[in-house]
Amino acid sequence: MARIDGELSVSDLVRVTGLDEERVEQLVSKLAFEGAVDLADGPALAPPLPPGFDDGGTTSMADLAAALGMDPSAFAAAEGKPAPEPARPRPRIQIRRREEPITQPEPAAEPLPELEPLEEVPEESGTQPVAAAADGDELDEVALDPEADPDSTGAEQQQVAGKEDEVARAVAERNYRQIYERHWHELPVDQRVAGAHTAKGSDLLALCFDQDPRVVAAVLENATCGLDHVRLIAFHHRTGTGLEIVARRQDWLRDLLVERRLLRNPMIGEIVLGRVMGPKRLFPTYKIAIDRDIPELTRIKCRGFIRQKWQTAPSEERADLLLRTEGRCLILMTGCTFDAKTTAMLCGRPINSVMFVQSIAKFGSSPPALLAHLMKQPFVRKNAPLKKMLLAHPNMPGDVKRSI
Repeated sequence: MARIDGELSVSDLVRVTGLDEERVEQLVSKLAFEGAVDLADGPALAPPLPPGFDDGGTTSMADLAAALGMDPSAFAAAEGKPAPEPARPRPRIQIRRREEPITQPEPAAEPLPELEPLEEVPEESGTQPVAAAADGDELDEVALDPEADPDSTGAEQQQVAGKEDEVARAVAERNYRQIYERHWHELPVDQRVAGAHTAKGSDLLALCFDQDPRVVAAVLENATCGLDHVRLIAFHHRTGTGLEIVARRQDWLRDLLVERRLLRNPMIGEIVLGRVMGPKRLFPTYKIAIDRDIPELTRIKCRGFIRQKWQTAPSEERADLLLRTEGRCLILMTGCTFDAKTTAMLCGRPINSVMFVQSIAKFGSSPPALLAHLMKQPFVRKNAPLKKMLLAHPNMPGDVKRSI
């Protein structure tokens, strides 16, 4: 087909293609019969012979009728020849499409029951019931069963119980805030104050999120007010007046959770902080001053309380603080001094802490007796850098330097 250009004859195609002349004629006749080429300008070629047709000899009428698609039986009977078998029609190829699998319709998912807000809360319960979170989060309940794990220790159970209480408390507070935003937030202050005097259950807990000190005072004056209400106010209230109202009662301040939430509240004032830190000993005050969960401003104020308590604390507390912190507390006690009893207690004990020796060597008010005692420790004699630090202290006794 690619060699036909409209100018070449059959003999030319034989020379170009290298095929036999009979084969070329057969191909050209087939192309002409299919309508691919036009032979109008040249001699007409006979159409291709049907399959099984014998081109040797004379063509009979029956064969011609069969080639033309007519019934050859009539012509075959007249000529005395058996009728040729009609050409079998080509089988039709039907494209069988792949049947899609029949799938059963999935049953419709049952709608989840709507979560009702906390409307009824036990008035005198230590912990609030746990409701589902507002955003659909599911919280797994942690059951403490001592028989389930006989190897579990009491400390592990207390830790799990603490985590469970924190999760339950966070979910309950979220629900109470929703109740406050839905029912109480849009009301005037006078109505909220009147409602705080008479409210109970979840409504009273929801009013603990109010930021008006008058509403907070009304909540604390309610007959059903308990530690749960005070804990919410101590953590979520953001006015110094409201926190001062909470700090007026020492029985509330003695609660560890109320105390921790007050210290973590950024709006705690000098008066409230003084009431919280006043009854504490020296070591708990130091722990609060280095607590990362407490705001920086509150920690700075607590460092002032440490220096005040250091001057009035007993010698036993001072020595205990230095030994338990390995002298790290001296960083916060610039300007403080050691009394004779504290020094004697420290010199009467063997020291095996490198951190303690470094802290004493860096503290400007270290007593000479304590420095001489540290120089006598075996591990200090073998450590040249520690020995150099102690000898460089201005309070090191001269006889110790001369002996070395």
